Amino acid sequence: MLRELLTDSELRMIKQRFLILNLLEEGNSIRSIASQVGVGTDTVVRVARLTEKKNLRKNIKKSEAPKLTKTSWIFGKTE
Repeated sequence: MLRELLTDSELRMIKQRFLILNLLEEGNSIRSIASQVGVGTDTVVRVARLTEKKNLRKNIKKSEAPKLTKTSWIFGKTE
């Protein structure tokens, strides 16, 4: 159902946030996570702050995290 409601870009962002959450839980550094996920350090910090504020880490299991796929992006479209 989410695939029908969200754009490819929105789905990608959600997948990235789940991955960031799991990598934070494993104790990886901000820079390491940013490099692995392919986002900026500000994105990792934002997710870290949100998860602490909303106490999300306790509510999400590792097995629920979606797999992040790599695709080429050109002006918001995949190739």
